[in-house]
Amino acid sequence: QGEIRARIFELKKMLNAADFPRIKPSRHCSDPYPCEFWEHCTRHMPEHWVLELSGITQNKLDDLTAMNIVEIQDIPGTYPLTELQERIKACVANDEAFMSKKICGELKNVEYPAHFLDFETVSPAIPLYAGTRPYQTVPFQWSDHILAENGTLAHKQYLCTDDKDPREEFALTLLDTLGARGSIFIYTAYELRIIKALAEYLPQRRNALLNILDRCKDLCALIKKYFYHPRFHGSFSLKSVLPALVPDMEYKTLAIQEGTQAAFEYLRMIASSTETEEKEKIKKELLNYCGHDTLAMVKIRNTLIERSSNDPG
Repeated sequence: QGEIRARIFELKKMLNAADFPRIKPSRHCSDPYPCEFWEHCTRHMPEHWVLELSGITQNKLDDLTAMNIVEIQDIPGTYPLTELQERIKACVANDEAFMSKKICGELKNVEYPAHFLDFETVSPAIPLYAGTRPYQTVPFQWSDHILAENGTLAHKQYLCTDDKDPREEFALTLLDTLGARGSIFIYTAYELRIIKALAEYLPQRRNALLNILDRCKDLCALIKKYFYHPRFHGSFSLKSVLPALVPDMEYKTLAIQEGTQAAFEYLRMIASSTETEEKEKIKKELLNYCGHDTLAMVKIRNTLIERSSNDPG
């Protein structure tokens, strides 16, 4: 409390200045939240800035800055990098993608029907439902694209549209769509954490939910291990990987384009003050967004298998 007065004085002094602070963009710009001026401050940076090296530490950034190295391809061959960073550097320098021969086998090693699964969640500061705590992650939506062995694709989805604790209904409908067999593709391990939390919340469904975990294959982890494209720009997020591999599937055409926005719109949808027509609009937009994520995973897998099959190496 004693620091607040002095801190407010410094903030006002900065805001009243004639010009903005001259601070070089770096990792601090996303800590604790992404800065809204990131695009502005980095507009003159090269396409493959050293900050794009996945997992680069602040110490390494400081080292490279002291060496006047801004672009990835200019990093000396003797400079210590991780295996992944070396791969990124080589892809950028040669302007070509890296693909391991192992990726095709990993992607084809599935039990059908293969599921492509994505969740949407909300973490309200003020708990909405009994038995939940501040910032607890509450899942409210899932999408599942289901690929049969003959290549046919089906889509199932769930979205809680009422102002109620959605967790039990979410879990029961999820178990129904996933059944007892079939590999499940997820993107990052986020869904695993949600499933484990649901198993704790629903002890009567604990075993069924935990059995899902062994069927999951992390598509993001497979890509990070076996594939890289210079257009990833150091990121393995779905929003970065998709346009590089499936350019005709763009998020910018969607009304909802990322998870935080989806959570905010969900809260608007279930609010009693929101008009019925607006609720229906938000519902449609949420379904489109989550379904887009799982269809994107299907398309990415297909593209990687096709590229691997066509690779003469």
